[in-house]
Amino acid sequence: MKNLFLTLLLALPPAAAAYDRGELAEFNDLYRNGQYEEALEGYKLIIAKEPRNQWAWYNAGNALFRLNRMGPAVYDYARAFLLDPRSQDIRANLDFALRQTGQSLAPEGAPAALHYVYFMLSEAELKALALLLFWLACLAGAAAFLLDGGRGGVSAGRVSLAAALLLAFTAAWLAGRQSSPFSSAGVVTKAGGTRLLSGPGEKFKTYASAPEGRLVRILDTGDEAYYEIGLQKEGIKGWALKNEIEKL
Repeated sequence: MKNLFLTLLLALPPAAAAYDRGELAEFNDLYRNGQYEEALEGYKLIIAKEPRNQWAWYNAGNALFRLNRMGPAVYDYARAFLLDPRSQDIRANLDFALRQTGQSLAPEGAPAALHYVYFMLSEAELKALALLLFWLACLAGAAAFLLDGGRGGVSAGRVSLAAALLLAFTAAWLAGRQSSPFSSAGVVTKAGGTRLLSGPGEKFKTYASAPEGRLVRILDTGDEAYYEIGLQKEGIKGWALKNEIEKL
């Protein structure tokens, strides 16, 4: 396992260089030359203009990893993963970064193939698929009603039923994703971790902490300065400063 981690780590520079598209090429050159801070600034510029550019997030994660900023690296890898969960490069580097903080992308004991299927589509893709299936079911159902009694009506009815069944499956898939570690989640990005307080403010006592790079469940966002967060593995919750956690 240790050799696998070393292999993945050594693969980080080529992986970043593999996506020389447009403006990324210039910043990837900086990355290859070891100018990680300069490359990171470039990737941030692309992210500001194209927040759905998974490779900008991914390469920013690589630069942050090289700069030993584990929390922000996990956050950027996670953002890339949520945009493109099928990418093997993104999955491998996110899993590697998570393991540096005692976590893993797939739950221990879960079949890798099953986890891949679970995250095969992004949430945006699932919602788009559900919308498409909804309209297909409606239109085919309307056609079946108008063509009642004819062969075309029977065929349209079957299409409507199939689309409705697939819609139900997609809705269940979306609902299941709400229990994933990335749903209503954030990443501890503060160097050294964040304190968990018993309430939202310095007058409350510190009784636990969450390490840098930890994925946490965000339970309450109502306070101006604090999130209420949960650590699922430990089964505890508390309040942490919002500026020490990046919401996914």
